[in-house]
Order: sequence, then structure tokens, then C-alpha cells
Amino acid sequence: MKKYILLAIVSAAALSASAQLTIGGHLAVLDSLTSTYLCPVAKTQFGTDLVAPVTYTADSTATVTIDGAEVAWGAEHTFTAVEGGKRWAITMADGDSIVTRYITFTYLPVMVMNGEFGSNYTLGTIQVLEPENYTDELMPCKVKWRGASTALSKRHKRNYHLKFVDEQGEKMDRKFMGLRKDNSWIMDAGQIDFLRVRNRVATQIWNDFATLPYYADLEPKVKTGVDGGFVEVILNGKYVGFYALTEAMDRKQMKLAKYDPETLEIRGQLWKTTVLSSINSFMIYKPEYDNTSDNYYGIETKYPELDEVCPTEYKTLVEAIAIADTSTVSNFNHKADAYFDIPVLIDYEIFLQVLLATDSYSKNIYWFCYDRTADKKLSLGVWDLDTSVGGNWETGSFHPSSLSPTRSLIFANGTFGRISLYDSRWYRDSYKRYRELRNTFFTEDNIISYYENAVNEVTNCGAVAREEARWSRDSDLSGRELNIASELEYVKDWIRIRLPHLDANRYAEPVFGDVNGDRVVDINDINVAVNCVLHDGIWDNWQSDVNQDGTTDVVDINNIINVILNAQ
Repeated sequence: MKKYILLAIVSAAALSASAQLTIGGHLAVLDSLTSTYLCPVAKTQFGTDLVAPVTYTADSTATVTIDGAEVAWGAEHTFTAVEGGKRWAITMADGDSIVTRYITFTYLPVMVMNGEFGSNYTLGTIQVLEPENYTDELMPCKVKWRGASTALSKRHKRNYHLKFVDEQGEKMDRKFMGLRKDNSWIMDAGQIDFLRVRNRVATQIWNDFATLPYYADLEPKVKTGVDGGFVEVILNGKYVGFYALTEAMDRKQMKLAKYDPETLEIRGQLWKTTVLSSINSFMIYKPEYDNTSDNYYGIETKYPELDEVCPTEYKTLVEAIAIADTSTVSNFNHKADAYFDIPVLIDYEIFLQVLLATDSYSKNIYWFCYDRTADKKLSLGVWDLDTSVGGNWETGSFHPSSLSPTRSLIFANGTFGRISLYDSRWYRDSYKRYRELRNTFFTEDNIISYYENAVNEVTNCGAVAREEARWSRDSDLSGRELNIASELEYVKDWIRIRLPHLDANRYAEPVFGDVNGDRVVDINDINVAVNCVLHDGIWDNWQSDVNQDGTTDVVDINNIINVILNAQ
């Protein structure tokens, strides 16, 4: 049984509605909605008794009791068998005035936000109370709502973008939960996600398996997905649930070459696709662009930012889109790897297929070029994956058939969509990469464990119960019940169906001689193969290369004929 110092500090009078406690030197913050103090303690404290002296700044005549036991200033009190959701009544009595509230514990960091926030940055204050690396520093911060539909006026549980500043309003870097030190942070509410953890988990899956960009040997710390962790949030005295506090996606994540202010040379570049469109999908090429604009047909420039570097330069991006849109099969097969980081794109297509991330094949992609003065090749990073593993982008339709685990998904995309098709030079690589991952990383048990572990983390500290009590039946969820345990079972069943479905369909064993990709070898394949050989339309198509010598030629056509004759 461990002992921890328990300090109880009343910020005003003992019986004031604003009275607050700190435990083990940790501020316990009052949720006015439930009259409950939420206090972070070490995870190792859960399942044990917390024995600690209690101090408070109550009036000398006040009597303080915890679960009926009077606690004098500085005296020890035992909180028996700490666990998620368990509460202890704390009563402060002074004459005829009696106030009863409750104390509960969490092992997640508690974020305290104060300010009036909206669609524009507004100055407020934030405290991040971590159980292990504790400080109760009051930090000035510029905060705004983030997202498109998630920032509509009718929404309640908001996403936020945080930019920490110093007392003079200048940018100031902060470090939380062992993550990087930076001034820019994202708070992901999981606003319309009935699991609440889809985005964080999907991003972690990507971080753990994806091939690093082509320049990783030069920049070994490069990342194409952000890291983060869960926190519980009290906003202006009211509990608003648990959030994923994550790093922001920026130049520093990708380790892009910096802009040179002396030579005015743009080197590393970062863009984000923001809308679902054929241009954002690299399927329509628009040659005209405006380097004084912050976007190219809905593709926003993120680095260098236009307010710091104007004009920018869209040439590298637009040339890549041109190759993806206007190239013949043969031309794309010959040239695409000069414009795109093919191994990363192969992994991304597999990732989208496995999780059925239907909102991330056109929008929500970060495209970047490491150093345009040395190499024009584009790679990508992931973002906003809450519509995955059966999660919908709107809550009116809960689990629609369009998100069924047996949905056949051919992405309308001019890049990784083309790379993964049967007429691609890289079709073989895509198939083999999937099979490799399927036998190692993408096992049903492993992927399910990511979701189970995340849900267990927020359940065992009591955060899930608090989240459900706060937001179930809210209009953010179209009045539906929030039942995270039930949604987890849905996700687990979804994964158990999805992966075997991909095995048998999208990534089924190849049928050699099936040149047109319909999984039947017949005269149609002969016609396609002849046409491709005559017009150089296919280069190293795996299924048309029947004899597996690395090329499709007349010998393969004869082999296809033999396959058909033998079948008959």
C-alpha cells in the first residue's frame, strides 16, 4: 500500500462553488455538472488504496468529512481500492451551511480549459495536469474550433486547435505526455464517432506498419502520422469528455527541407487535400494555377505558409497530378515512380482497403515533397480517419450498407488507385505487400487488439462512463445512445469479416492469363494481350506475364491460348 501526499486547496471560501482540491500535489478540478472533483493519479495507484494527508484552506470553523470520516487539516485519509468511476463524498460544513460534492480519480491527464472559443483564434488559458510529470502551470493559449462540419454552430463536443503563446503573445513550445515539443496541438473530440477512438487508433496503426518515405535514410526521424494520447477535459468548469490530444501535421513531422529566407528558395513543400473532388483525387488535371493563392482547386498549401512566403510554387504538385491524370497506362508505368513515392502509396491503398477509410482517398491527405530542388517526388501522410472500420461521416445513418465490411472498394483516385490496378507495373508489388502484411501485421487479432487496448485504456479509468453520461443522446449523435462497449463489439465483428473478404476478393490469388482482371481466362484476355503487346499498353503486368519472365509478349499470348484450350 503506497502513500501519496494529498493536498486539498480551496480556491475561495471552503463552501464556495469554486472550491477545488489537489491530490498528491495534483489539482483536482470540479465538474459543476456532476459536483465531482476529477483528479489524476498514477496508473499504478488503481487497484490499490491511496493513503494521503489532506490539507485545505477552509475556514477554521468548517468541518470536512470524506465518506463520513472527519478529516482534519493535514490528517491522512485512506481512499480504499481506487478504480475508475468510484466516487468518495466530500462534505464541507460551516454552521448551517453544508456542501456535499464527490471525488473521483483518473490515470489520464486532465486538461483544464478556460475561455470563450469559436471559429477564430481566441486567447484563453490551459492547464495540462499529467499524473506522472506533474505541473499545474497556467498556460496562455490561442484556441479555435477546428474541422468543417464538426465546427458547425449546432455542434456541442468541439474539436480544437491549440497554439500556445507566452505572456507577450509570442509562439511558445510546450511538451506533453512524452510527445514532441511544439506550440501547435490538436484536440480530437471523436464528435460523431460512436467508438470515440477510431481516428487515434487508425493513425497509430499507420504509424506502426507503413513504409517510411523515400528520404528516410537522410531523415530517420521522419513521421507521416501524428502521435497522441487521451486526456479528459473540463471546459469552463464543465466536463466535456475525453479527447485525443495529438501533435499537428506539419513540416517538422515530415522533416521537410526548410525554406531559405536569404535566397527565397522554396525547397520542402506540404499540401493538404480538403474536399472530395476529382482534382483532389488527382483524376482531373488543371494546368492553370495561381502562386499567390493559398490553394489549388481545394488543395491547400501548408508549408511554406502563404503569409510567410508569397508567391508559393504549385509546379511540383501540378506536374504530379498531370502524370496521374493524363498518362496512358504505359506512360504512367514508365514515369510514375519519378513523381510518386510508390512504396508509401501502395501501403496507403492497402491501409484504406483494410479499414475502409472512405473519407480519406481524396480529401484528408497530406501530400509533400521533401526538397523540390533535388527531387520532385511526392509522398503522403494520413489525417482524419474517424470514418473507418464501419464508422460513418454523419450520424443519421448509423451503420449503413455502404460501410459494410464486404463492400468492394475501387478508389476513384489517379495515384494509388492506378498503382493497385491489374494493368499497373506495381500490381504485383501491391499484392505481395498485402499478403506479407496479412501474415504478420494485419492479422485479425492484431488489428482488433489496437481497438480493444484503446477502449480499455479509457474504460478502466472511468472516462468511458463519464463520456457516455455526458454525450449519450446528444444531437451530435442524432439523439442515439452512446455505448462504446457495444460499438467495440461491432468493430471487432466488422474486422473479422473485412479481412477474409479482402483475401477472397480484392487480394485474391492471381489468375495468370487474366489480362483484363475479370478473374476468367478467355478469348477476351487474348484480345487485350495482343492489343497491349502491339501498342506497348502493358509493361510488366503480372497476370498477363504468364511465364513470369518479367515482360508480356507473344510467348505469353501463346500461353494464354494454351490455358484456354487446356481448360476446355
